[in-house]
Amino acid sequence: MRSLIRDILPLAVAGGLIAVAVIAPVRASDKNAGLRPATAKAIQLGYVKGVAYYTQENDGYHVVATLSVADGAPVRVAATLKPEQAVSFSVPGAVDGDTRTVEIVRSGDAITVTEPTQLVLN
Repeated sequence: MRSLIRDILPLAVAGGLIAVAVIAPVRASDKNAGLRPATAKAIQLGYVKGVAYYTQENDGYHVVATLSVADGAPVRVAATLKPEQAVSFSVPGAVDGDTRTVEIVRSGDAITVTEPTQLVLN
C-alpha cells in the first residue's frame, strides 16, 4: 500500500498540474473575450441601471440594452452593429459633474462593454 501511494501520488499531482496549466490559459482568454452572445451584462451609469446583451443575426450583431432609474419605467434601446461599429449610452452628471458613459463596441467578431470608470474621453 505504501509503495502504491509513493508511486501513484506524484503521478496524480503531476497530472493535476498539467491539467491546470492547460485549462488556465483558456479560462483567462474567456475573461478577455468580452460579452458573449445572449449573455447579459450589467450596466451601471450612476443612478441609471440596466443590462445589455447581443445576438448574432444575418445583418449584424443586434445589441439590446434595457435601462431604468429606480422604480421608473424601463427604456429599451436596440442597435445593429457591423464590424468596427459602436453604440454608447450616457447619463449627465450634476452641474460641473462628469457624464457617465458606457460604450458597446464590435471589433471584428468580438463585443466589448467599456465601463464608465474605464472610458477615457479625448
